[in-house]
Amino acid sequence: MVERFGESSALEELREMGIPSCETSEIVHAKASYKSGAHGIIGVLKTWELGLDVFSVGNDGPLVVLDEVEKPGNLGAILRTVEAFGGAGVILSDPAVDFFNPNVVRSSRGLFGGMPVALGTKGDVREWLKNSARHIVGTSSRAQEIMGNKKFPAGTAFLFGSEKVGLGEFWQDPPDQWVKIGIQGQASSLNLNASVACFLYEYNRMT
Repeated sequence: MVERFGESSALEELREMGIPSCETSEIVHAKASYKSGAHGIIGVLKTWELGLDVFSVGNDGPLVVLDEVEKPGNLGAILRTVEAFGGAGVILSDPAVDFFNPNVVRSSRGLFGGMPVALGTKGDVREWLKNSARHIVGTSSRAQEIMGNKKFPAGTAFLFGSEKVGLGEFWQDPPDQWVKIGIQGQASSLNLNASVACFLYEYNRMT
């Protein structure tokens, strides 16, 4: 860790907690920083296991499954959204982004560490969902049913596709129900985080 710009009180608090720290030169600090112009304290943390075999949902709320999510900022924002709406957790299917990417941490506002998250291959995630006994809702702009016309069962698992192409052919089998957001304007779709927020809000409104 490095102390700059009067952050001695924060360092002292860390030391009182038994967390070791050391001061580095500005050159070393700049090399270790994820982005240019970074300052303050750099933390070195240990990652943890994200396998489906150790996944334990946090509650009986809705579960969000993200297939091939690509953007770390989106993923971090979705973690905040899921936590805000009382979600049970997030499952990443063949993600194209590292869950521990600093932008995920930053955009989640620190909530990424408290949200139950697991990742696996498409096949493993599909098998887990089938064995979970949860009602599975596939989301697609091509679906016939519009969100809001039917109540979602407790503990529903919402399946979202990638930012680019949505859900592919692989996911045509598991969903018990296909639903879309009723868009009034000319936009063909919404940002992935906005879509997740819409579905979780509707889930809570109807539960």
